[in-house]
Amino acid sequence: MTRKTKQFLVTVIFLSLVASIVFISPLSVKPAEAHITKVYGNYLVQVGWNNEPVYTGLVNAAQVTIKKGSGDAAKPVINAIKDLQISVKYGSVTKPLDFLPSSTVDGQYTAVLIPTRVGTYSLVFTGTVEGQTIDDEIPLDDVASVDDLNFPPSTGSSPNTSANVGQLGTLVNQLTNDIEDAKNNADAASKSVSNVVQSFQEVKDTTDRLYMISMTGIGIGIAGIVIAVIAITRNKQQN
Repeated sequence: MTRKTKQFLVTVIFLSLVASIVFISPLSVKPAEAHITKVYGNYLVQVGWNNEPVYTGLVNAAQVTIKKGSGDAAKPVINAIKDLQISVKYGSVTKPLDFLPSSTVDGQYTAVLIPTRVGTYSLVFTGTVEGQTIDDEIPLDDVASVDDLNFPPSTGSSPNTSANVGQLGTLVNQLTNDIEDAKNNADAASKSVSNVVQSFQEVKDTTDRLYMISMTGIGIGIAGIVIAVIAITRNKQQN
């Protein structure tokens, strides 16, 4: 292999590595989370959303991480919120949240939340962490409208919603008609059963009458035979 060939191969390999770094790096770098960290004595309290960006109507969670110390040397505090009450606030409305410890990150706690309105939310802290008093309100990242993700944008009732309402109305009408048909069929079946019972009763009555008539006829026939036998016997005796 000549010297020029070696230089050419080295140059190709170098350019390939540079291209890989340029194209892959933007995909592997995650955007910085909009979390806020505040210091209370020797404790660091970081708050933010569990999933960012945040949109209305989508399940998310408020996230609180508490550490003791400073900088990279700070250590997570286990069971930090046992004496701490945390509420979420929007405008003048507040709601207590039930924070649970993370199963993957020590000192981190999350509370499931579905933001329903666009704007700024905040977490209100009241209580202590290992004796350190924390009474403060820390803002969270703003919540955007889920319409930003929708396409086409929905204004009022979307076509899909209208279609669903129309389909629901059709189903209700169909169900009503089916119920009415079933009721009519049940009434018809009831009448048919009543007619059958009535016909059976008529047949029974007719059979009973025929039986009585036949028994009467048989009785008359037997009586006639007996009378004839008696008459023949008397005639023989007289002769």
